[in-house]
Amino acid sequence: MPTLVSHFALTGTKEELSPARHRVVDKVRAWGVPLDDETADAIGLVASELITNAVVHGSGPITVTLSHSSGSLVIDVLDTNSKVPKSGCLEAEDEGGRGLVLVDFLAARSGWKRVQGGKHVWAEIALPKSAPAVGAAALSQFSGARSPSSRGRTVPSSLVLAIA
Repeated sequence: MPTLVSHFALTGTKEELSPARHRVVDKVRAWGVPLDDETADAIGLVASELITNAVVHGSGPITVTLSHSSGSLVIDVLDTNSKVPKSGCLEAEDEGGRGLVLVDFLAARSGWKRVQGGKHVWAEIALPKSAPAVGAAALSQFSGARSPSSRGRTVPSSLVLAIA
């Protein structure tokens, strides 16, 4: 399967966070990835945390890149702040600082790379693989509840229903 890639830019405002999170999940679905609610929520949360960090700790434009290949999604966020992203030592009453901990928990892998003028922060999420589709020709063989077999017997309707 070829890698599917999508880019979009944000100006870096807090008002863009929720729409950006939805845009990421919607794009993965548009690629035909069968997302259950748990995986969609994980993708949305990881995207939200990476983008939020770029908005809160960076300045200026942000570029979000999604790369999908068989079984994985990479969410990459480029911001203009070259400081190393870090998880802080947290106290129970702290309101922030948990984003990268959540990303590390939900992602198969994550990391960052400093580039000229900023940094990339990325996370790779394992995606469910779709079950192979049963072709119409194969289904048509079982469309009748009673099809003759080579031995003169018929296929039981319970088997036809189980296959269809």
